[in-house]
Amino acid sequence: MAFSRAFIASFIALASVSTAACSSSETPSKESIDSYESELKLSGIKYLGPISDGETRTAYYSKSSGSYRSYGFEAKGGDEISVDVTSEDGDSMGWITSTSNTVYAANDDASPKTLDAKVVYKVPAGSASRQYRIVFRDYDRLAATFNVTLHVTSSTPEPPPTCSYGGKTYDVGATFKSTDGCNDCSCGTDGNATCGTKACVCDPDKEPNRNYIGTPASCGSIRYTCRTGTHSFKNDCGCGCEQN
Repeated sequence: MAFSRAFIASFIALASVSTAACSSSETPSKESIDSYESELKLSGIKYLGPISDGETRTAYYSKSSGSYRSYGFEAKGGDEISVDVTSEDGDSMGWITSTSNTVYAANDDASPKTLDAKVVYKVPAGSASRQYRIVFRDYDRLAATFNVTLHVTSSTPEPPPTCSYGGKTYDVGATFKSTDGCNDCSCGTDGNATCGTKACVCDPDKEPNRNYIGTPASCGSIRYTCRTGTHSFKNDCGCGCEQN
């Protein structure tokens, strides 16, 4: 027999009052939802796509189209994950799992006064960034609509990327001359420097800031070290050291 969400909520409230009034009796509790891991690995889980930090997605659940529903997201070491699974007409159950359905955290009722679930998990420090799953269903496997909200808090935010080029470090968006002296470079958001490829016109006799050590033919086979205050360069005329 299916009961309405309002009836179930009233039953929970009544059970809570009865427990407080009669300490010798205990309210029967639902089985631990952590024990569902083996079932998750064997049951049908319908993947509904990705969910982003701060996003709420809505899904209709019915057992006829799979025992569970899931959304995917990415997190890294140190991230604190909070998932709310709410419903106006169902009894929410929620899990945070790996893509292979290993359970990391689970929740049925966020408090004695609600049938909504709140699942909380902190990714162990040092863990590489990878995919996780939010798995959910109705406790009684009855048809219901669920709202799933994801929040990911990074306790150790990553430093902004920089580019290393020609012995110097540049911030993202910075522009600078390439070591050939004629092309322009820029520091991209991926931390890599991108430089132009136009042919350079050079004249060693008119470049007092440069000390040519090798020719284009020999630059690939010689080794040299630039003194402090200079850095290496290479262009169509050869290679050597130039002033910073």
